[in-house]
Amino acid sequence: MYRDFFKLDDYPFRLTADARYFFMGNGHAIATAYLNYLFHVRDGIGVVTGDAGVGKSVVLEHVLAELKEDVVVAHIRQTQLTATEFLLAVCLQFGLKPKQLHKAALIDTLNRFVQKMHYADKLLLLVVDEAQRLKPQVLEEIRMLGNLEKYGRKFLQIVLCGQPELNFILSPQRKDSMSQRIRLSCHIEPLTLEEVQRYIEYRLWIAGGEHTVHFPDKLLPQIMHFTGGIPRLINVLCDMTLIAACMRNRLHVNMDSLQAAIRKLGWPPYAKRAASPPKEFLLPRPGPASNPLSPKIYVYHSGRVVAEHRLDKARLLIGRDAKQDICLDVPKTSRNHAQIVNIEDRYYLQDLNSTNGTYVRKQLINWHPLDHGDHIRIADFVLVYQEHPQKLEKKRLKAPLPSFETDS
Repeated sequence: MYRDFFKLDDYPFRLTADARYFFMGNGHAIATAYLNYLFHVRDGIGVVTGDAGVGKSVVLEHVLAELKEDVVVAHIRQTQLTATEFLLAVCLQFGLKPKQLHKAALIDTLNRFVQKMHYADKLLLLVVDEAQRLKPQVLEEIRMLGNLEKYGRKFLQIVLCGQPELNFILSPQRKDSMSQRIRLSCHIEPLTLEEVQRYIEYRLWIAGGEHTVHFPDKLLPQIMHFTGGIPRLINVLCDMTLIAACMRNRLHVNMDSLQAAIRKLGWPPYAKRAASPPKEFLLPRPGPASNPLSPKIYVYHSGRVVAEHRLDKARLLIGRDAKQDICLDVPKTSRNHAQIVNIEDRYYLQDLNSTNGTYVRKQLINWHPLDHGDHIRIADFVLVYQEHPQKLEKKRLKAPLPSFETDS
């Protein structure tokens, strides 16, 4: 649309992955060094985390492209799988066609294949995206695959990529066998304000627009304010800004074009959209946590209660899928829409990057500590969080008495 208008060779802010546009910020450079070391020593499991859109997959693809050795990669992007489904997905990604589909046969097929590749002196790599959503049973299978070795060399190198919650799930504070297998863990931070400027200039240069398009310095704080330094969001906002400038027949990008783009996208400031869970908390893995005093969720639709759920597990999933703990079967609900987790006997609501968002008290949330009486709106449903009466009474009794100042 604006390519000819600005005399560009290409659209500089495409969302599709293109190695030509790879920009290495400080966080990306650190992650690159970590991954190179991990592939060199071939020891343990690597973890790469970062906010959605920060460039985890691009960094990994850049490192793999630079490797001199022969690499065979299995890339798993669907993580809502059972243990058997996950093993089958790994087999298929490696080009294997198991004759039998039960778990033991899949494990045997993989064992034979990884040993064959090892003796052929090939680097075998398993990459799992969105790993923060893996089920505990799948994490256990990954741990077992990571144990395959001979003469001190791992048969299979594993990299788990995910959002910051993955760090909580695999925290060394858990002291479990999976966390002990983590060789390297690296978190990619968003771009700084200075890096945002260089990022925009670099992409414009690659697209042939270094002399025809310029984003003035005074726009950078606003771009940072609404994108948080996340490359994917910078691409979206800058692309919309160029469209706005083109529609206004302006060859110079200005604040008016940027504000028009923000209004068109309907974005609140990034800090509001991406509030993350407190870092001192560790997300628990799913498991039974039966408690007669557990709170309840009442699901309302069209003003009447259609379902009631006791929060008697450490993690409950909410979504359109019939297999979810709380099923809201309407098109506006995402398949995996949100989750409620129990952390140290306190319940928290987390949106799982849903399409239409999760709201509490009419505010769009990413992470929210639940209080008695909270109304959660998802699509056409209202979910009401209710504490058990006995627990409410205990909280009332534990609350400190008000202090009164007296005249001496």
